[in-house]
Amino acid sequence: MHRDGIAPEKSLAAIDAEALQAVFQVNALGPALVLRHFLPLLDKQGAMAMLSAKVGSIGDNRLGGWYAYRASKAALNMLIKTAAIELARSKPKARLLALHPGTVISKLSQPFRGAAAARPAELAAAQMLQVIDSLGPEHSGSFHAYDGQPLPW
Repeated sequence: MHRDGIAPEKSLAAIDAEALQAVFQVNALGPALVLRHFLPLLDKQGAMAMLSAKVGSIGDNRLGGWYAYRASKAALNMLIKTAAIELARSKPKARLLALHPGTVISKLSQPFRGAAAARPAELAAAQMLQVIDSLGPEHSGSFHAYDGQPLPW
């Protein structure tokens, strides 16, 4: 979402091709390769979850901005949804999920969070594990928040 020379865009005029490409490499290309290599190894009743972000929800975007990050997470969501369809053909009881961890105390979220909004990573991870355990194969290819609430694509 940000690093030296890369910051969330507030307008179309701020889009930079190199920054856009770098954000997509981290949030879409890298996870796509993880899916390609590890999904075939998934147990026939196993689960795999990938970290997405609520700001990648097209249906939930009410604020605009953050073009590269939003678009890269939306691309990740489509990769997950599409791979889940393929997974269901060979492993109908397996699950592939997109999870939104919420705002977690980290260097990633520090510039963007309110003091009370962030949660410890350990808590976010425990909550997401509970969500994974609670969702059956019928939820494969779905997008959920750390509290189990389904999120719109």
